[in-house]
Amino acid sequence: MDRAGIASRLRGLIGGQNEGSHAEIARRLGVDEVSLRMSVDELSPYPTVDVLAAVVLAYGVDPQWLITGEYSTSSHRQAAESSRDLAVESVRTMIEQRVPVEEAPRAPGLRLLRDG
Repeated sequence: MDRAGIASRLRGLIGGQNEGSHAEIARRLGVDEVSLRMSVDELSPYPTVDVLAAVVLAYGVDPQWLITGEYSTSSHRQAAESSRDLAVESVRTMIEQRVPVEEAPRAPGLRLLRDG
């Protein structure tokens, strides 16, 4: 997954709004400011599902384009007709299809929990 590409598309969408205030943009999108900052960071971006879904809903963009840079009429139509919960699930599914789940090293007695 091209995190830098995703962050660049996010910055292109939100750039110049609310006088560049991440706090104000995050408030308008209904996401944590830290999540927004992580998602658009130029050096080491880590786009979050919540920010991606909020941008899809707020700006009416195709989630596949936001994630891959390639436009899809079907995913755009589906996103336009979806609720926030469905948008989050759609974005999560698209990301999971592109990122192999890797087992992280675990400390003895420590369990990693995954979304159900």
